[in-house]
Amino acid sequence: QEQIRTQAHSREPFSLSGSAAQSAAMGAEQSLQQCKSDCKCEELQSAYCEGNGDVVQDKAMEVVDVTSLMDPRSAEKGVRQTRQFNVELIRIGDHWRTLGLLVSPDDNPEYLIVDDIWEPSLVSEWNVANESTGLEIKPGDIIMSVNGDSNSGEDMLAKIQASGKGSTLKLCLQG
Repeated sequence: QEQIRTQAHSREPFSLSGSAAQSAAMGAEQSLQQCKSDCKCEELQSAYCEGNGDVVQDKAMEVVDVTSLMDPRSAEKGVRQTRQFNVELIRIGDHWRTLGLLVSPDDNPEYLIVDDIWEPSLVSEWNVANESTGLEIKPGDIIMSVNGDSNSGEDMLAKIQASGKGSTLKLCLQG
């Protein structure tokens, strides 16, 4: 992070110190990587940097509300609410062909991440039936195992795809 930008005309690296390096790493300043024929790098550098090289931030800090991620009972402690629960889906009925989960095994190869829920589907029916329990499957939930298999996300995905009419899928989720 010390050599984040290059000086405009000399193309020599210069370093940012302390808070300047952090601000640059977080994208709080404009990049001075490329010069054009009507180069104004010196003007930009003086507008965004103090004489000692520290970045001057002229924008207000952004406030992000994370209270929706916290359990109301533990919000004052800053603990994120997580729940682990089991779901049993039997491939029968009108929607036996449509499980209704869009998952991605590539976020972490050990798990499956729920990206979206389709309707109508077995999962959307589960969610309606379990709305009052708080055990709905939601985007962002992590599938930890399928029918007891937790070797890898790809193995779990293969088990889901291989399940046919009348089969049972037992999912262990965390969300």
